[in-house]
Order: sequence, then structure tokens, then C-alpha cells
Amino acid sequence: MSGESKTVASLKRGSFLTLKQVQGISKNFNKPKQRLIKEMLYGIQASRDVKLSNISRTLKEDQPLIKTEDRLSRNLDDEDFNDAMNQEIVRLGARKITEDMV
Repeated sequence: MSGESKTVASLKRGSFLTLKQVQGISKNFNKPKQRLIKEMLYGIQASRDVKLSNISRTLKEDQPLIKTEDRLSRNLDDEDFNDAMNQEIVRLGARKITEDMV
């Protein structure tokens, strides 16, 4: 099983975010960035930490840990994800907000 399929399988098994939500959040990005977002969200949920070393450990790739950390770091530094991801998160959450909520 490849690293990508392991991440997808783990997301399907159950976590805070569902695979469908993760795909929705990352849909406006190219495939490498979508993979990065999936791996980062899975890693944060699985490790309950935001440190790249702990996220990398949860991905359990067949390469040295430092290589995984470098790849994640390089891809995160490449582009600002905030605006596009925030818009999608707000769009996903808007359906669950009703008029009688504070």
C-alpha cells in the first residue's frame, strides 16, 4: 500500500475530519498540494500535534524521517494556503449554522 493510500485509508477509518471534507477543503489546489493537505490534516489529527517531526512519524513512510519532514516543510513554504482553505471551511460549516444559533 502506498503512502497516499495509507493516508486515505486512515482518514476513512474515522477522524475529526472526514475524507470528503478534506477533499472539499483541498479541491482548489493541484494534486501535489491536495496530497500535502491530506497528509498534514491526517498527521495533525493522528499525532495530536502540529510539529512536523510528529506529523512525519504518523505518516510512516518508507524513507528516512528527515526526508519526510523536509518534503512537508518545503511544500508548506511554497504557497500560502490560508485564504483558499478558510473559504472552503466556512462554506462547509455554513450549512450547519441556523438562525437560532448564537
